[in-house]
Amino acid sequence: MIRVLIVEDDPMVADINTQYIQRVEGFEVVGWVENGQLAMEFMENEHIDLLILDVYMPKLDGLELLKMLRSRHSQIDIIFVTAAKEKNIIDQVLKLGAVDYLIKPFKFDRIKIALGKYRKRYELFQVEDEINQSDLDKIFELKSETKLPKGIHPHTLTMIKEYIATADVEIEARKLAEELAISSVTVRHYLDYLAEINTLTKDLKYGAIGRPNYIYYQHTT
Repeated sequence: MIRVLIVEDDPMVADINTQYIQRVEGFEVVGWVENGQLAMEFMENEHIDLLILDVYMPKLDGLELLKMLRSRHSQIDIIFVTAAKEKNIIDQVLKLGAVDYLIKPFKFDRIKIALGKYRKRYELFQVEDEINQSDLDKIFELKSETKLPKGIHPHTLTMIKEYIATADVEIEARKLAEELAISSVTVRHYLDYLAEINTLTKDLKYGAIGRPNYIYYQHTT
C-alpha cells in the first residue's frame, strides 16, 4: 500500500481528501496534520510515500515545507491540493518535483487520475531494476506521432484515456460523459475510436425495459 499523509489546515477539506483517497485502490491514508511543521514531526516517526499538500497554512506553508524537504535531500513524492493559483508558486513546486497540482475545488475524477498515474510510476520503480523506453514513455505520457482522425483532438483523447486507465473494466459512455462534463455524443465518438484501434471492445447491452446501450470494455490480460 502507498502510505499517504494529508497536510491541510481545513478539517473539512482534509476529510473530503481522505474519503477520495480511500476510494482509490492501493492507497492508505495514515495521518492528517494541519501544517508543514507538524508534517515534519510526523515523518520523523512514520514512513510516508506521498504527501497530499496544501500551500496556504500557518507556521510552515506547503511551499516552504517542500523547499525544506528538498534541502534535506528528501525525495518524498508530493501532490499539491490547494487554492493557490499564482504562476510563480506553481512554477516553483513543479521545478521542485511535485508529482501533480490540483486547484480547489475539483471533482473526484481529477484526484483519481492523479493517484492512478502516480501508482503506475510507484509500482514500476518498486519491481523493476531496469526500465525500458516504452515504460518511460508511459511515465512521461509521450504521444504517438500517428495522425489522429478528423474530430479526435489530442487533449480530449488524453483526458478520456486517463479516466479509462483508472476506471472499471466496463465503461458506460453516459456515465463517463457525466464524470468528465463532456457531451455523451462526444464521449461515444472517442470511445468508438478507441474501439476501432483495439484499445477497447464495444458491445451492445439492453436495459431493463429493452432500451439498447453500448458498453465498452477494457482489454484484460
